[in-house]
Amino acid sequence: MTQSKLLKTESILPVPDQDALIQSEKLIERIKQALRKQGGVISFDEYMNMVLYESGLGYYSAGSRKFGSEGDFVTAPELSPIFSQCLANQCAEILNELGSGTILELGAGTGAMARDILLELEKQNSLPDNYLILEVSADLKQRQQDELKETIPHLLERVVWLDALPKEGISGVILANEVLDALPVKRFKKLATGFKEMKVGLGVDQFVWVESDAEDKLLNSLKRIEDDLSTSFPENYISEINTQLEQWLNGLEEVLNKGVMLFIDYGYSAAEYYHPERMDGSLLCHYRHRVHADPFYYPGLQDITSSANFTAIAECADSIGLHVSGYTNQTYFLFGCGLEDLLADMNQLEIKAQTKIAQQVRVLTMPEEMGERFKVMALTKDYDNVLKGFALMDQRVRL
Repeated sequence: MTQSKLLKTESILPVPDQDALIQSEKLIERIKQALRKQGGVISFDEYMNMVLYESGLGYYSAGSRKFGSEGDFVTAPELSPIFSQCLANQCAEILNELGSGTILELGAGTGAMARDILLELEKQNSLPDNYLILEVSADLKQRQQDELKETIPHLLERVVWLDALPKEGISGVILANEVLDALPVKRFKKLATGFKEMKVGLGVDQFVWVESDAEDKLLNSLKRIEDDLSTSFPENYISEINTQLEQWLNGLEEVLNKGVMLFIDYGYSAAEYYHPERMDGSLLCHYRHRVHADPFYYPGLQDITSSANFTAIAECADSIGLHVSGYTNQTYFLFGCGLEDLLADMNQLEIKAQTKIAQQVRVLTMPEEMGERFKVMALTKDYDNVLKGFALMDQRVRL
C-alpha cells in the first residue's frame, strides 16, 4: 500500500469552496461504500468511473464549471471556431458523399463545436438531417441548450439531445473530441515477480494505491502488449490500459449503419504509449488550469484523464469489422480540412483580429502546443472514399 501525493498536491492547488467540498465529501462516502462492499479495494477504472460519472456527484455529472477560463481546461472548440470550421469541412465531404445523414457528437462540452459546425455546414448548404448530442451531464446539457438557443435558434430544430446511444442506427458521422481520454482505465505495475494491478483502497484519512495480483484477463492483455513491444517493461514500470475499449467501440459500431467515426484526442501509438522512459504512465488530473498526477485530490472536483492508445483503438476496430481509414496529427488534419483557405479570409480583418486568430492557430497547430500532441483517427463502415483530413499526411504506418 502506497500513499498518494495528496499533501504535496494540496500545497500547490487552490482550495475548493464550501459547496464543492460538500459535493466531494458525498462522493467520497459513496466510494467508501463501494470499497466496503468489495472487501476494501476497488479497481482504478471503477474509481475513475465513479469520480467522473457518478450520478449527481461525479465530475461530468455534477454542476461545476469545467471548460473555459473559469473552469479546469480549454478544449480546441472553445479556443477557436476555426477548429470546428475545419471539422465541418470534413463532415460536409462525408455527408455529401452519403447524400444526407446525421451527425452524432459524444459529449458536446459548452456546445461551441456543435454551434460552429452547424453554422459552417449551413454556409456550405450541407446541413445534416439531425445533429444528435449524447450528453451525460445535466448541467452541460443545459449550457449547450442555452448556447444554441441564443446563437443558432433557426437551426435548433435539427439538434436532439440524448441520454444514451440512439436505439436506431444512423448513417453519417460520429464525432468524439476529447472523449477517449476520459474513458476509465486500469493501472498496472511491472515488478521483477510479474504484473500487479494498482487498485484503490482507503488509508487513514485518504484514498491510497493498493498493489494486487493481476487477474488472468488483465495479465493476458499485458503479456500480449509486452510481446508486441521491442523491449520488455522495465521493473517498477507503471502505466494504464483500457480493458473496456472493445465493448465501448462495439456500442458505436452498432449505432453506425454507414459512415465515419472521427476521434480527436491526445495520445500515442502503443510503442510510444508504452515507451520504456514513460515510467509513470500518462495519468493526468486537471484542476483550475493546473495539471498534476494525484487522482485522489478532492474526488469529483477535478478531471482525470489518460492518453489514448491509438494502436489499441485500431486493433479493436479491426476486430469488430470497422476499417481504420486515417490517422494523423491535428496539424495535418486541420490543413487537410482547409485551414489554409480559412486563414486566407483573415486578410479582410483588422490587424487586431488577425493577430488574435494567428495566436489561436498557433496553439492548434504548433508541435509544442496541440499540433503534434493531439491525433485524429477515422474509423469507417461501408465508406470507401479518401477523407480530406488525411490527404496531406496519413500516419497509419506508425500504429
